[in-house]
Amino acid sequence: MPRSREQNEKIREESKKNILLKSIPYFARNGVGGTKISDLTKGIKVSQGALYVYFDSKEDLYREVVNLAQERIACEELLKIAEMNVPAIRKLRYVSDLIIKNLNEDKTYVYNMILALEGLATGRSKEAGPLFDFMKNIIRSGQKDGSFAKGDAGKIAEYYWSVVYLYSMKRCNDPKCVMLNASELERVVIG
Repeated sequence: MPRSREQNEKIREESKKNILLKSIPYFARNGVGGTKISDLTKGIKVSQGALYVYFDSKEDLYREVVNLAQERIACEELLKIAEMNVPAIRKLRYVSDLIIKNLNEDKTYVYNMILALEGLATGRSKEAGPLFDFMKNIIRSGQKDGSFAKGDAGKIAEYYWSVVYLYSMKRCNDPKCVMLNASELERVVIG
């Protein structure tokens, strides 16, 4: 019996998502420039033709991988922290603890963090993205109550996420590297 249109669409969406998920480590380790389509398709076990059914180009695939990584990092846990009715300094600690814990324990999180932050860290993207906006709001709140360093909240958020990006890259390339702790990460914001 032939598949219905809905079944075909579901299979198509699952195939596309599978390509996206399996592409994350390649782009995180090699960047868009260092990732060859031939290596990628061989590694994720999909033909180049199949890949181009879902994506117009390597750059198109990369953009979607980055969007997925940003969604996965800006997860429910971070949204819960943003909505907490606690001082900004406590929110910052919750965020920093969550990030450091996940960077230490979850290789997939490391890859997603690299991709979520890479565009701004490398200058390829001028858009700050949801993580930067999230941190900027926490910083502004902490500046209002005097617990955080004065200055441009956007720049301070960039510093914070740049340190996270650096340690994500270190963890990706050396799983045994010594990570910073939450207090050390927070120094960028607190001053």
